[in-house]
This record gives sequence, C-alpha cells and structure tokens, in this order.
Amino acid sequence: MTKTSLVLEPTSGVLVRGQPVAKTIRVLVVDDHAVVRQGLQRMLERDKGIKVVGEASNGEEAVSKAMALLPDVITMDLKMPGMDGITATREIKQKTHGVNILMLTLYSEDFVREAIEAGASGYMLKDSDCEQLIQAIHQVYDDLCPIAPSLTRELVSRLDKLMQNNRVSVLTRRQTEILKSVSEGANGKEIAVKLFISPATVKREIRKTLDKLGVKDRAQAVSEAMKQKLI
Repeated sequence: MTKTSLVLEPTSGVLVRGQPVAKTIRVLVVDDHAVVRQGLQRMLERDKGIKVVGEASNGEEAVSKAMALLPDVITMDLKMPGMDGITATREIKQKTHGVNILMLTLYSEDFVREAIEAGASGYMLKDSDCEQLIQAIHQVYDDLCPIAPSLTRELVSRLDKLMQNNRVSVLTRRQTEILKSVSEGANGKEIAVKLFISPATVKREIRKTLDKLGVKDRAQAVSEAMKQKLI
C-alpha cells in the first residue's frame, strides 16, 4: 500500500512524481486477554505496513483509546467484561470518523449481523492464520469487507448485501479527505497534489460523494457532511 511522493525539480521548480511513500496502517488491538493482544501485535507487525499503536482490554478503554489515537483499523474482540465489542463498535463509529473496525472473535455466526449493523467493516475468527489476518487488516483499511472464509456461503451472501446497504450512506476515507479539503477552500488541483491522486480521481470521488449525500454541489455537500458529523 503506497502513495507517490511529489518532489521539487531543481531545474524547473516544478513538483514532479517521486518515489513511492509507504503508508503504515495504524492498528489498535482490543481483547480482554493480554496474551492474545501480545500475540496479535507480534503477528500483525510481521507486515512492515502495519504498526500496532495501542491496546485496550475492554470496550470502555477501546472507545477512549480510539478517540485519543484515531487508528486506521481496530481489531475488536466480541465478548469482554463490561462493555462488549458490539457496543464499543457502535460508540466508536458514532464518535469518530475514518476508523474502521474488524471484529476478531471465537464466535462463528451468532453475532455477525449484529456486529456489521453496529458498524464493523469485517468479521474474522481468531483461528484465522497470520496471512488471513494481515490481509483482512489491509482490506478493512481499503474500505473492503473481509469475512472469515469458514462462515457459510449463505451467511456471507446475506452479509455482503447488508454491508453494501450500509456503505451507501458512508463516505470512504478518501472521500472524507477530499471533502475536508473542499471545506478548507482547496480546488481540484490542490486536492490532487495534497492527496497524491489525479485531478480526474478528485472529480470522480466528488461526484460519488454528492450522490451519497443526495446533494447537487460541493457547498451543499460540505454543509450536509457537517450536519452528519462526517467532517
């Protein structure tokens, strides 16, 4: 997962494409067992693109650290003393934006729908191997929705439809970044340079954002996003 840097060319004074700049995915690990948290950290950090920035042992602590650290991805345990993972997920999604949550649990099918409806972006089991978990972290970061392969085909089909419906009204990380820049008065070219994307991509993402928010122009989009506390 990389972004291309912009560097100043000495002879012309023009910004040009440089070497890829790696993006590190910042992860908060939530589980009530210290051994599990430590094991997950060691496992995830085998991938150089992932860094565990914090740990939480219960739902209340997960909400507090999510708001303080604003990680890219949270691995969320389901059953914990006090506030459970589903309640914590719901609160985190209400109080933050751009934080994606991957449920990571022992429970195969009993709580999947409830977790997704609370705002989880994916659902993996703790018996998943290292490669599957690392891939799931990257997928959640990229606004995809990984589901444990061991879950039944019928359940996965139902969840896919549910998550598609949930995503209709939710802006992606890139759309949020673009809309924030628009609210700060940046034009398309300035946004493209800032986010290391093309002006055509900026236009396309703005069109998608207008459609999602049900508005006609950028000013209305900013106003509606502020009302919904998306930016």
